[in-house]
Amino acid sequence: MPSSKLPTPPGRSTKKILTVTIVVLVVIFVAGAFFLLRYWPFTEASVRAKLGANLSAGVHFGRFHTKYFPPGCVVENVIFQRNNSNTELISIRQLTIRSSLLGLFRHHLSLLRADGARIELGRSDIAEARSSGQRVTIDKFVADDAVLEIPQGNDRKPLRFVFHQFHLENLGDSGTTKFSAAFENPLPAGLIRTSGQFGPWSQSDAAVTPVSGKYSLQSADLGVLQALGGRISSTGTFAGSFKEIDVRGQANSPEFEVTSTHHKQPLTAEFEAKVNAVTGEMLLPRVSAKFGRDEIQAQGNMGRQDDGKRAAVIQLTCDHGRIEDTFYPFISSPKSPITGNIQFRMHVVIPSGQQRFLQKIHLTSDFRVTNVGLTNPQTKLRMNKVAETPHQKAPVDEQAQIDGRVNLTSGVAHLSSLDIREGDASAQLHGTYNLLNQRLNLQGTLRTEASLTKATSGIKAAFAKALEPFVKKQEHQKIIPVRINGTYRHPSFGLAM
Repeated sequence: MPSSKLPTPPGRSTKKILTVTIVVLVVIFVAGAFFLLRYWPFTEASVRAKLGANLSAGVHFGRFHTKYFPPGCVVENVIFQRNNSNTELISIRQLTIRSSLLGLFRHHLSLLRADGARIELGRSDIAEARSSGQRVTIDKFVADDAVLEIPQGNDRKPLRFVFHQFHLENLGDSGTTKFSAAFENPLPAGLIRTSGQFGPWSQSDAAVTPVSGKYSLQSADLGVLQALGGRISSTGTFAGSFKEIDVRGQANSPEFEVTSTHHKQPLTAEFEAKVNAVTGEMLLPRVSAKFGRDEIQAQGNMGRQDDGKRAAVIQLTCDHGRIEDTFYPFISSPKSPITGNIQFRMHVVIPSGQQRFLQKIHLTSDFRVTNVGLTNPQTKLRMNKVAETPHQKAPVDEQAQIDGRVNLTSGVAHLSSLDIREGDASAQLHGTYNLLNQRLNLQGTLRTEASLTKATSGIKAAFAKALEPFVKKQEHQKIIPVRINGTYRHPSFGLAM
């Protein structure tokens, strides 16, 4: 008679499965615990070594706290020192590192937070930084209320950037890294907000890493530039690589001012620029600006020139403008001595340095002013007398035209040619005008059909009348040597005897 097995009771089968499961979990837990104890990445020695390797610096900790749930650590009073030096590179009041159980096996950090960070970073420090050889991805990096100082040398104060907010997401991954920041910019002093993304990071050449985003500069104080005043705001977008970022934006300064005169004019501009974030060079292929009523087109560059020094070199063109708006920021008088429409072509070089703005700027320009009017009634009456013809019955208020070429250097404007025409009178002058003390020194010739006695007074009129027969070229026209001396506010017109 065949034998038969009795079925296993359901309770015993379930108990067996549960026992096996518990044993497997215990084995996994023990193996995991052994692995974590053997390869735990958040020991004090391990964290110190990895931080020092990435920045090529010596690292010192105040207090170190290991956290197991979630895995990570908290380090107080972290100090990075340049190798072979006691000079402090970075200090962090509290550094928080946080991961997850899965992240431990993927070299993944969920959070890296640096509270109270202060960084003094030069270009050589950036060049010496290197990868530790093991890629770690950081989901979120936070460094709010951080301070970055960049030394300038020559006993000048370092550039100081105060970051109210600085966030990075997906840092160290092969994809893109998102960023957002709000910080105080030192030159010009104002709040900058920016956000965008960069990456994938180029391991062979970091400068070609793609970057894009937007920015805003709010009410920056131009007073930090010493020669200028007022506040400027700007918004724009940027895209490209770190060595060639294309920027498009707008700028607005309601009261742009040259501080030596305290005269203010509204300035607005739309611009395109190419910025090399590695060298600090900037190319300006197009700028459309409005300065008062002057409509200006510009292009140029800012950076190191052929002589090795940094400077801004700009070409300016104005086809529609007003001479009183062009003059106003550079004169101390409450109003311009002349009015009229202006056109000019200008080449400007502004070198770096601590000199006053009017002393260090180099400028050459060809200009034309039409429909010239004089704002001083006495000067206007005197010039009308010079322009009168012998048979003129009543004064005629004719508009003048001025053509000229000027070269401004060391605060002195050198006028190589100044051609002034009004009615039947004309003058060709050359000389200098000192913008620092406002002294005039011009001389040349005046052609007029008016009597010389109308152009001068007192003893000069007597000499002019005696010389009148010797300077006559035609029946009525006279060619007279003239000069203009004195100051801008109190010019002296006379004969160059």
